[in-house]
Amino acid sequence: MKVAGIIPVRLESSRLPEKALAYICGMPMIGHTYCRARMSPALDELYVATDSERIKAVVEGFGGKVIMTSRAHKTGSDRIAEAARKIEADIIVNIQGDEPLLNPDHVTRAVDALEADPAVQVAVLVTPYEVKNSGSDIKAVLDLHDFIMYCSRTDLPSEARTPVKTMWKMSFIVPFRKAFLFQYTSWEQTPLEKVEFNEYLRILENGHKIKAVRVAHADISVDTPADLEVVRGLMRKDKLVEQYRKGCV
Repeated sequence: MKVAGIIPVRLESSRLPEKALAYICGMPMIGHTYCRARMSPALDELYVATDSERIKAVVEGFGGKVIMTSRAHKTGSDRIAEAARKIEADIIVNIQGDEPLLNPDHVTRAVDALEADPAVQVAVLVTPYEVKNSGSDIKAVLDLHDFIMYCSRTDLPSEARTPVKTMWKMSFIVPFRKAFLFQYTSWEQTPLEKVEFNEYLRILENGHKIKAVRVAHADISVDTPADLEVVRGLMRKDKLVEQYRKGCV
């Protein structure tokens, strides 16, 4: 099977404007994400999907591939679906652009979940998480077969009767079978999706399953200026940077 990674990136961001172009250890954020994803042997191709000419210029400047998309998309999934129509692949991996500390092995682990089981249409990483009341992080509860039962910005499961030390946080490396991606993005937004601002609830609300792939640790994504400073500190100690600082494609 041919596997293509697509990184959906827009320039605007309400909490951290132009975060995709924010510099971290001498490279824009999108450069780190792209180069680290490129290190996964699971990907045959890798693209950035964007509506921004500035992002296009930056990505092409370090040798990356870009697919220009509409400005009208409401979600990253909609953007990668448009881009996916322009490439040949069996599996499309949605890789969030604000993951500059992405672990290449996590991309491989996520894709393996689809390659190992033909019945799995979509998968997502989950990692142990102990921070309470963080509305920017989406927590999940899993069934006994590691499929997601529900996911929310609210802490899950409830501590109303029993203390909960460790939750599962979703980490958004999301492989889809291409046909299912097109099916999913053709559906109307669903009630809980709108309440939670979480596009993946559309899959659950329509009666389909999302396979959870457990990973021991996934570094933070960048949503706020504070996150950006944390990532800059972590990147100074990161062992992968030197492998791609001078070029990754």
